Amino acid sequence: MDSLTQITLGAAVGELVLGRKIGNKAMLWGAVAGTIPDLDVFARLWMNEIDALAVHRGFSHSILFAATAPFVLGYIIDRYYQSGAYQKKWVRWVSFSVWLLFYLVITSGVLFLFRDSAPLTIGIVGTLCMAVGVLLVRHWRTGYLLQTPASPQVAYRDWVKLLFWAIFTHPLLDAFTAYGTQLFYPFSNFRVAFNVVAIVDPIYTVPFLGAVILAATMARDSRLRRRVNMAGLFWSTGYLMLCSVNKLWIDRVFERSLAAQGIEVSRFTASPTIFNNLLWSGVAESDSTYYLGMYSLLDDEPLIQEFDQVPRNHAVPEAAEDDHAMNILKWFTNGYYYVIPKPDGTYQFNDLRYGTLGGNEPIEERFVFSFKLTPGENGIEVSQTQPENRDMGKDFENLWRRMLGRDLLAEESTRK
Repeated sequence: MDSLTQITLGAAVGELVLGRKIGNKAMLWGAVAGTIPDLDVFARLWMNEIDALAVHRGFSHSILFAATAPFVLGYIIDRYYQSGAYQKKWVRWVSFSVWLLFYLVITSGVLFLFRDSAPLTIGIVGTLCMAVGVLLVRHWRTGYLLQTPASPQVAYRDWVKLLFWAIFTHPLLDAFTAYGTQLFYPFSNFRVAFNVVAIVDPIYTVPFLGAVILAATMARDSRLRRRVNMAGLFWSTGYLMLCSVNKLWIDRVFERSLAAQGIEVSRFTASPTIFNNLLWSGVAESDSTYYLGMYSLLDDEPLIQEFDQVPRNHAVPEAAEDDHAMNILKWFTNGYYYVIPKPDGTYQFNDLRYGTLGGNEPIEERFVFSFKLTPGENGIEVSQTQPENRDMGKDFENLWRRMLGRDLLAEESTRK
């Protein structure tokens, strides 16, 4: 899931474990712990793109990491408070600066997601981000910078318990997405992916975040505070259960649709499209063909009426059987990929698990995740590519209309 969601989950778990003892500090450290597994993205600073792809959601997202890291991190936090370092003014200013920078990064990410939206939408989102930032700065200034904070009266084992649950729930939530999480690393690189929730889903995150923020405004010994936080956790769990039921239904729709059209396949997978759990994208594999389809829970028809088809082409003749980059891509996509030779001697490698973007361009130009493969003396070089000259606002409008059971492109074709 996205970083904001993981921060929210970590904060809620921290509150559940230690909220009564240390108040908002529990949320703060829970949010920190909920972010730690995703720090593996910085592997890109010293690794090439393909190796960083393999590292992400690897060891830092494993059960082994969740079982060991809290003991080390808990000791550091315990010493931080026991030594009195947290009371030093320069430490408080450094902490404030780090959290301000962190908030700016999160805000930039949110604005990036809405970059192709209408100006009014961007203005509303930007105003909300600014308002929350002002409130946080005021809280830090009055409650932390201008006052000497009290030492939290908790033992080392309490920190370990908080960190374990905040870290452990991070990869568990990630496992519900289609991206996959290496829970059993380093004993196995199998990617656990239940494919039941989108990587970014505001219906999951926004109510959950609202509950956490509301709880943070209440006294730490307030019974209502605990109930509000629990309401957020119940929403989180309940929504994932609902998405799991949707997944079972969608799998059945794909099975019936393929059978109705006489299509025999060896396997298939389906996952929700971005920002929602109503519109699902799936891919089925036969000996020679991949069948791509979309279905919305709001569709009038009980079956998928038509599948896009692409050849099951995995061939990259220049790649050795043990080529490092190709093996990572095959593993990353779980074998759901389609290779297109290009006139310049390169290849376009399309990850089929996430389906296609809307639009009427040729299908090879509509895949959500694609990579450019360049044969070289040292093997295949890989770089991720983005669709060029696309109107992302139009693409999201198409997905929105399709989610509601109305295919905008079909409507436009009918009018023409």
